Amino acid sequence: MPRGAAVVRYPGKRGAVWRIKYRDAAGKQVQETLGPDPPWTERKAQRELGKRLAAVDQGFRKPERTTFAGFTDRFERDYLPGRNLKPTTAENYGYILRRHLLPFFGDLPLTEIEARPELIDAYVAFKSEAKLSPKTIQNHLLLLNVMLRRAVVWRLIRTNPVSSIDRPSLAAQPEMSVLTEAEIARLASAYDELADEASKAERPWWLLAKAIVLTALGTAMRRGELIGLRWNSVNLLEGKIDVREAFVRGRFTSPKSRASRRVVDLGPRTLSVLEEQWRRNPYRGDDDLVFGHPTKGTPVDTSKLAKHYLKPALERAGIEKPFRPFHDLRHTSLTHAAAAGNPQIYVQARAGHSQGSITERYMHAAQVLFPGAAAKSEDRMFGRSAPS
Repeated sequence: MPRGAAVVRYPGKRGAVWRIKYRDAAGKQVQETLGPDPPWTERKAQRELGKRLAAVDQGFRKPERTTFAGFTDRFERDYLPGRNLKPTTAENYGYILRRHLLPFFGDLPLTEIEARPELIDAYVAFKSEAKLSPKTIQNHLLLLNVMLRRAVVWRLIRTNPVSSIDRPSLAAQPEMSVLTEAEIARLASAYDELADEASKAERPWWLLAKAIVLTALGTAMRRGELIGLRWNSVNLLEGKIDVREAFVRGRFTSPKSRASRRVVDLGPRTLSVLEEQWRRNPYRGDDDLVFGHPTKGTPVDTSKLAKHYLKPALERAGIEKPFRPFHDLRHTSLTHAAAAGNPQIYVQARAGHSQGSITERYMHAAQVLFPGAAAKSEDRMFGRSAPS
């Protein structure tokens, strides 16, 4: 064994722990605490020391002592700007870091996080107890994995502990709330009633809300895609929408993935809704928004739409089941598209899903290929008479 290399059992105040000592490629003394006894044993510690010595032969040097907080500053300064991230992705990273990861890991040295992967399990447990969803926690771990993988590349740690952590199970997907054909018909009628009862100032908002809801049902477009839709992306003659822009968090951006940049074909009912929206809209230039503010033409506040113009319409229609505005409109559209007998590849393309596994949850009916898929999906949702 090289000079200075040793395995030591240290009787600490909280119980015995195993440590290893060795010199790195620069001749600098390194001491690491492997963990408590048990589960660590002298034999396991000897094997770990052997791995370190093999790494020293390949030029390994003792990592710098860097806290997670210090590394985060460097990660955001030296790594993220060169990744060409979408602004919304960068904002999400910043939110996850400052709201979740930094408060938990910030003061810990990276080497301690590497040596104690149980800290990451503790983080998962802590966030689960705080009622964060498994999907949200997985997103946190994905970012932590990217960061610690970069720390390995920068030789701040030797291994990435996230790679050995079990992710929270996503088996229990939240139930989708899907409107039936009868509920969709009642919802459209409710909008007509509320628009008729509204004041002159409020009536355009009810008509706008109805147009957005029916277009969401007829196209399965996402909330940001609808709010960011411009007339130059709508071809009323051919009955198609070219989805190439979205309005998210106060800015226009490209759709969330390559698959999201798609062309959506329009059935006759949705086409009729958009034609009527064009006729009554004072903003009809190529760059104007299809569903802009009725008097300003600017992007609308979706939270206001949901609170003041979707939920009251649901109540008027007698729909009492839990219903998430926009999310469940999209779920309804895709579920009916699948139930109408459309093949999975059609539903996937219409949804803008990058993976077929995401689309599978909507495939509740036999997969039968046929022409006129958009019209057939609408027949199932709206019935055979076009909405007024």
